[in-house]
Amino acid sequence: MTIETTNSKTPAAVAEAILNPKPKKRILIIGGGYAGFYTAWKLEKLLSKDEGEVTLVDPLPYMTYQPFLPEVAAGSIEPRHVIVSHRQHLKKTRLVSGRMSKVNHKAKKATISIEGGKSRVIEYDQIVMTAGAVTRTFPIKGIAEQAIGMKTVEEAVEVRNRLIGNFERAAALPKSSKLRKRLLTTVVVGGGFAGIEAFAELRSAATKL
Repeated sequence: MTIETTNSKTPAAVAEAILNPKPKKRILIIGGGYAGFYTAWKLEKLLSKDEGEVTLVDPLPYMTYQPFLPEVAAGSIEPRHVIVSHRQHLKKTRLVSGRMSKVNHKAKKATISIEGGKSRVIEYDQIVMTAGAVTRTFPIKGIAEQAIGMKTVEEAVEVRNRLIGNFERAAALPKSSKLRKRLLTTVVVGGGFAGIEAFAELRSAATKL
């Protein structure tokens, strides 16, 4: 056997690595949104094939740039321009479509619920939790039943379609109609960054419809 040495490794260290290779680290990432996607993307660049195996779990096959969702809702950006395909950009990461339903950190095992009511267990050495957030409705009557969130591209498209549909219905009604006024009224709940951005974009879109 011929052992090649480098400036950074002694012959003994090279021999030790060959005779006693370190086990690959199994890194499990829960959530394929912005944080999860870029964690996997960066690990692909830092880890060699022998150093680690990265698994990403998410029910969706893409990552969404959420700051641009108000523009999607307003129709100024196409939905396809705010999503990034996992499979197209994460060539070395194992992708699993599903949701984590249980984790046993002591045993280093995560249970993943997949399509069809089935589940599978994935073992890991390190787990990264980037599951993201959901829209909070707060204890405001009617919000949970009537409002549309702004966390996913599907929700942004639904807002856009609702806005256009309401304007089309209102156009057929007399200006004095109470229903017309309701159809032309949009309420944004929340005055943070996302709320202000959504308000500004929807107001701009309304002037063009």
